[in-house]
This record gives sequence, structure tokens and C-alpha cells, in this order.
Amino acid sequence: MRKGLIRRGLTEEERRSDIPLDVPPIAPEDLLLFQRDESGNPRVFLLSRTDGGEGRIVEILFDPRYVRHSPNGFEWGYGGSGPAELARYLTYGVARHIELPRDQWGELDYQLVKQRVVACIPRKGGMCPAREIYRALGLPEAAQSKEGDE
Repeated sequence: MRKGLIRRGLTEEERRSDIPLDVPPIAPEDLLLFQRDESGNPRVFLLSRTDGGEGRIVEILFDPRYVRHSPNGFEWGYGGSGPAELARYLTYGVARHIELPRDQWGELDYQLVKQRVVACIPRKGGMCPAREIYRALGLPEAAQSKEGDE
């Protein structure tokens, strides 16, 4: 966590919000990798395939300043608070990709992502196509990829 980071240009509502600000956009073509480090701590990586190249890997980091469910961070493989926290971040990543206005992010039901995707990931980890998050949220095909409009 970056302590002492001053964010300029945010409204008072954004500063008080529990919406994490650094969640990367998640496109349906992307892959999510769920791993545990040598201490057993969960780590989540986004393999972005939207740049047309071989892709890039970005770690999705838990930020305790924006906790809603689990101060201990992400988890998966069951239906508790850690998986709810992870599902929330993944849902907000989708919201960023489809360019949903921030004031509407709360309309996406991340609990469905928790139940249908995050809880189903094996405790040891694994991979998951980001498209599964879109399906869990019930997003129509047209909203899933901007490339479909071209």
C-alpha cells in the first residue's frame, strides 16, 4: 500500500467512497489468474489481451483504504467476505472497461460475481476467463466488447 499518497482532483464524495480507484479495466477477452504466494497469501493477476500484442500482466491489488467486506483482503473458493471483496474489485474493473459512469457502479451486483465466479475458483487457485464475470453480471454481448462495434 502506498501510504501518504495524495490524490488531487477528486471530489469529496470520491474521497469518502469505498470504491477502489486503481482497479484496472477488465475486458471480456482478458484472463484472470488466481495464485497463492509461498506464504499462502492470495494474489490476483489480470492478463490483458486487449492491446493486440502478446498481452500484459497486471496484479490487482487490494487497497485497505477502500474496504467494504474484508480488511484482510481478497480470497476465493467459498462465499465469504474475502471473496466478496475480490468480486467487488472484479466488477468495478468491468465497469471501467464498459465505461459505466462511477455513480452507476453500485448498480452492478458484485454478489452475483462472488456466487457464480469467485466462490467456484479452487482454493489452490487457477485461471478464469474474464467473460465469466460479464456473464455473471448479465451484461449483453454488445456491452462486452468495444471491438464488436467496429
